[in-house]
Amino acid sequence: MPNAPPVGTSPAAGAAFTASAFSGAPTAASTAAAAPVAARIPPTVTTSLFAPQGFALAGVTQVPTVDGPLKVLVLKMRAASLRDYRLRTRDGRDEYAPAAASLDLRGDVTLYLTRFSGCIEGLLCVTFSPDGLPAPPVIPPFVFMTRVTAEQALVTSDVIVTEGLRLEAS
Repeated sequence: MPNAPPVGTSPAAGAAFTASAFSGAPTAASTAAAAPVAARIPPTVTTSLFAPQGFALAGVTQVPTVDGPLKVLVLKMRAASLRDYRLRTRDGRDEYAPAAASLDLRGDVTLYLTRFSGCIEGLLCVTFSPDGLPAPPVIPPFVFMTRVTAEQALVTSDVIVTEGLRLEAS
């Protein structure tokens, strides 16, 4: 999949939680026929619990940004539940910080990440990046991760459901 643009973007993905939605870059919904454009600097997402269903490391690819291509890990799953979700933009302009008590992604879910770290089942803490996996490589069919921090270039999902959604801006 090297150099392939993200596929499977749904209008729901552009609605609120793609990185570009909070950075001012065009979203999938606003560029209907075009591939989504990632934020110049991927926002940081933190969550106390990440519980994917049907998880697979799909490889490494590049997504377009206004500054050129960005190398990302591609994670695919049928669904994911996140608790204590927080996203913070960090591109030097106005910053946005959406947060939710819970965030559930369902359907065809794809995460495009420049960095992903957390503790598998709360025990084994690892960091993944497109430039390397931990040694030995861990490609777990894990049940959940705790203390997750990710640099999220894009997210696509058929359905996004939140509880306790809040938005802070600076």
